[in-house]
Amino acid sequence: MKPKMLLLTSCMGILFLTVELEANHEKTIMSLNSRLLRSTGTLPVNPSVHVALRLSERHSLHNERSYLRRLKTDLQRKLSRSQPGSEPSTGLVALYLLALRASCQDLHEQRSALLYLKNKLGAERNHTMHHHVPLTNHYQYGLGVLAVCLSNIRMDHSVLSGLVSHDHHFHHSIDTSAMVVLALKCVQDSKVPSSNKWMYSHDRRLKAQNAVNKLMEKIRKQQKSSGEIRNIYSTPLALQALLATGDKERWLKGRSYLLNEAKRKAFQNPMALSQLLPVLYQKTYLGIGQMDCHNETGGLRWMDSEPSNGEPEPNSPSEFVYLRVMDENLATIYEASVPLHNGMSLLEVLHEAKRNDTNFDFETVPTLWGPFLTSVNHIMGQDNMRTYWRLISETRTPLIEGVQDYHPQPGEHILLQLSNF
Repeated sequence: MKPKMLLLTSCMGILFLTVELEANHEKTIMSLNSRLLRSTGTLPVNPSVHVALRLSERHSLHNERSYLRRLKTDLQRKLSRSQPGSEPSTGLVALYLLALRASCQDLHEQRSALLYLKNKLGAERNHTMHHHVPLTNHYQYGLGVLAVCLSNIRMDHSVLSGLVSHDHHFHHSIDTSAMVVLALKCVQDSKVPSSNKWMYSHDRRLKAQNAVNKLMEKIRKQQKSSGEIRNIYSTPLALQALLATGDKERWLKGRSYLLNEAKRKAFQNPMALSQLLPVLYQKTYLGIGQMDCHNETGGLRWMDSEPSNGEPEPNSPSEFVYLRVMDENLATIYEASVPLHNGMSLLEVLHEAKRNDTNFDFETVPTLWGPFLTSVNHIMGQDNMRTYWRLISETRTPLIEGVQDYHPQPGEHILLQLSNF
């Protein structure tokens, strides 16, 4: 065969392989999209899920409109709470606003939530000025700034300064760094509506760019050869930051990693799935600001059920999990062997321990990520004391999944340790 013909044949082979790989990727993404859609009918409303569905390229418009009505009702119910301590957080209201904006709702529909969020951001700023940390955390602070920014509402410079005021604030987690990058990129690129004028001064935009540069340097350094950035659940938001700053090469590397993990069924939690889907579609939360909701393509189907391996779960325990609880002083306050049935989550293990032993007790609160462990044996994790219950495996590695998503292995040692953050 002639060299030119050999080269042409080789190039055609690579082209067909690339097309085939992309077709397989598309099937995987559509399957994830359908699974996320199914969660809207089985779980409490979650604005992050709605945002992901709206950023998708295919839609189930009837289901999305129905879900939007539920979100609006739930938001109004949350905003009407007057009892101190039960009001919604900065980040939660920000997510609801992003969901409304992603559905092209009129600004009037968002007025009460916007006013509430602006007040919360003022409280975050004041707490940062006096204590060098926000009232909640920098992730929620950044999410709040992003939601107000994408609503084309100008923020006071002091609110923005509070987000980037101290160098030690750049020792964020990858998730937080990525969220702050998205917020500051929105500020940096914002223009006055119906005008070509910048929303913020040159000095303010330069400060935002400098902060973005520092945070992106950290994110890039954390990317592994596999494409993963910090861990599997931090990677989707980190890839959004890479996309927002134009680093498509690193995004492609990370996307390939996430697709492979998705095929291995790593993303079962709807909240994690809602952060994954946009970046697989080459979207970021910044795209919410340009949505017009016209000429959208339908055809997304509801996935009725998950595939089954056909193996029934036994009723009798096959093994045990070894549970240990330690207080803040690293003193052991409880130990037990807990029967493990096939497929049990850590949450089910804790319930089993509670049923079997009156000396063990625990409490959780619902969050968008699922149940969050707040108390063990009547010892509470407390925000004002900056303590929480940390989940640790037998290798002394903190678990990245929550109690509902982690499934212990037979014979595994699980440690619940009261820790500082």
